[in-house]
Amino acid sequence: MTLSCNACRQALSTLVYESIDDSSITTMNTQLAGKTRVFFCEHCGHLQTAELFDQEAYYADEYDINSKDEDEDQLYKIVDGKPVFRADHQLAVLRSKVDFSAARKVLDFGCAKAPTLRKLMAEFPDIEPHLYDLTDRYVPFWKKFPRAAHYSVATIPAEWRDTMDVVLSFYALEHAADLTSAFAAVNAQLKPDGIFYFVVPNVFTNVADLIVADHPNHFSETSLTYALEAAGFDRVEVYGSAHDGAYCVRARKAVAPTPAQFPADVQGIKATALEMGQYWRDASDRVRAYETAHAGKGPLAIYGAGFYANFLLSCLADPDAVVCLIDRNAQLQGTQVQGKPVIAPEKLPQGLGGLLVGLNPRIARQAIGEIDSWDIGGLAPFFL
Repeated sequence: MTLSCNACRQALSTLVYESIDDSSITTMNTQLAGKTRVFFCEHCGHLQTAELFDQEAYYADEYDINSKDEDEDQLYKIVDGKPVFRADHQLAVLRSKVDFSAARKVLDFGCAKAPTLRKLMAEFPDIEPHLYDLTDRYVPFWKKFPRAAHYSVATIPAEWRDTMDVVLSFYALEHAADLTSAFAAVNAQLKPDGIFYFVVPNVFTNVADLIVADHPNHFSETSLTYALEAAGFDRVEVYGSAHDGAYCVRARKAVAPTPAQFPADVQGIKATALEMGQYWRDASDRVRAYETAHAGKGPLAIYGAGFYANFLLSCLADPDAVVCLIDRNAQLQGTQVQGKPVIAPEKLPQGLGGLLVGLNPRIARQAIGEIDSWDIGGLAPFFL
C-alpha cells in the first residue's frame, strides 16, 4: 500500500530509517511490536512514520501524559541551579509571540491538562477558555479551571465555529494521523484574522523524535509552511530556537487564502534526514560495544528517565545490569522506569562499572558537566 504524506498528500517512497529489531518505543516509553519505518517527502520536506496501531483507540484509552495530579509537569531545563518546567517556558514564549490584550475566546486544541492556558489566565482573567481533546481522561482537571471552561471530547461543538480569537496547541499535532483534517478543524474554529499558535517537536534539534513510534509527523519548516498555507492560513512564522528541541509556529487565518506552493528545493533536508537515520542504525551497536567493554566492572546506571533512557535500555543485551536511573526532576525521583528506581544525582550508588547518558546528544555533555552534586569518579560516561 502506498503511503501518502500527511502534510501535502503526495506519495511517499523514500525510506530514511527502519528499526533493526521488530519493536518500537512510544512517547510513554512503552514497547510496541513492529518496526519503526520513517519516510521522507520529496515534495514538501516532511518526515513521516508509518502507523503501527489503531490511533483512535490509543489516544482515547491508552495515551496518558502527566495525568497524576494538577502540578505534574516535565522538566524543561535547569537555569542557575533552579528547575524550569515545560509549561512555564511555554507560557513565556507564547506571551512573546501572541498579543492577548484583545483576545477573549481561546481554544487549546489537543489540550491534555491545558497547563499553559491555565497559567495564561492568571495574567488575562477575562479569557474564555475552550478545551478539546480525544480522551476524557483530563476532564477532572478541566473542571478545576480558574474560570469555568467550555470543553469537549472527540467532537468539536458546532457553536465554536468561527468564534475563536486564538487557537493554541502544545505537543499534539505530531500525533495527528490526519494532519490535513486537524489543520482544517483549527482553521474552522477561528475568526477571520484569528491566530493559530502551536508547538511541535523539531526532529533536527531533537533527533530522538525520529524514532518515536506514536509521532507520525516529524516536521520541517517547509512542510509546516506548506501544510498551513494549504489549510487556509497565511503569515506563517516558524521559530526554531525559542524552544529546545521544538518549533513554535504562529499563523493567521487568511481572509483570502491563496494556493500553497511546494518549496523549490528539499534536498538539503533529505540529506540531513538520511544522516539521522544512519545515526540511529549505528546507535544500538555503540551501546552494545560500551556494554561489552564494561562487562564485569560493576553494575550500570543511566542518566535520564525519558525516551533516550528507554532507548538505551532497549539496546542492552543485559538490561538487568542497570541498577538505577538518575534524574534531576524531583517529580520523577522515587518512581520507576521498567522496574528501575529513579534517583537524584547526589544519591548515585558507589561501585558502578559504567554510566550511560540518556539525554539529547546536542545538550548531553553540557548538562552532565553542570551537575555539581555528584561524583562519578573515574567513570567514562557513554554519550549517544
